[in-house]
Amino acid sequence: MTYKTILAITELDVSTETVGKAVTVAKAFDAHLTVLPIGEVPQLPFYGSGGHGYIEIWAKEFDQRKIELTSLASRIEAQLAREGISFDVRPSLSSTARQDNLVARHAIYCDLAVVLRSVEQELNSVEKNAIDGALFDSGRPVLYVPNSFKADHIGTKVAIAWNSRREAARAVSESLPFLKSAEEITLLLVDPVVGDNDHGEDPGSDIATVLARHGLGISVQSVASADRPVSEALLDSVRELGADLLVMGAYGHSRLRENILGGTTREMLEQTVIPLLLSR
Repeated sequence: MTYKTILAITELDVSTETVGKAVTVAKAFDAHLTVLPIGEVPQLPFYGSGGHGYIEIWAKEFDQRKIELTSLASRIEAQLAREGISFDVRPSLSSTARQDNLVARHAIYCDLAVVLRSVEQELNSVEKNAIDGALFDSGRPVLYVPNSFKADHIGTKVAIAWNSRREAARAVSESLPFLKSAEEITLLLVDPVVGDNDHGEDPGSDIATVLARHGLGISVQSVASADRPVSEALLDSVRELGADLLVMGAYGHSRLRENILGGTTREMLEQTVIPLLLSR
């Protein structure tokens, strides 16, 4: 298994450097890169609603957004043409309510969906909907790349957040192309519980054995949360390891519950400084 078709999702406010992160991944796997820049359709203005001219104001904003998106697509095409890779660019205007469907429709036809962040901290609507659509509706793994990540390679030192659950098992399987090229791989178990219904009699050893059969060398590390949130314990451990990729299962609960409560996945997305390989 490898990644031969990669979809990179971004928004209007994206830099050349950010797009370059997707190029790095595509080159690492000799893959075709599809870039999906998404522009949000402007909302109808509340001011002057019902009065003369407010539709015209909206139409002008819509046309301007379309011009900006076309210009961005042209810049990305020129950038990718210089990289000597196989690529295509698919600029799309979409309402906020339909962005997840848009992303899912494209992500179904890729091996890996890459979400490129252009800001820090709180996720914006395009990023939320891109992650939601790819994870819940396409069945594809998501590589989430934070804006602050500046390294020229992803996956030299890989950490795996292992909790003996379905989502984590799928994430491990779908990250194998990264794992097979990694120099170091560490399994992180936060507060592991011994027992058949939890982490097994020797926490981490079963999945380590599975990966060893792929020819991978794995080290196992238990992490005590010490009353910290799981996300904080993981991020501290990743920082200590010097990892440049964290593999983890995402959204163990429904997306509605996660949106209300926040959840470990949401905390990781907003606080991580290294890429996350997410699967559900």
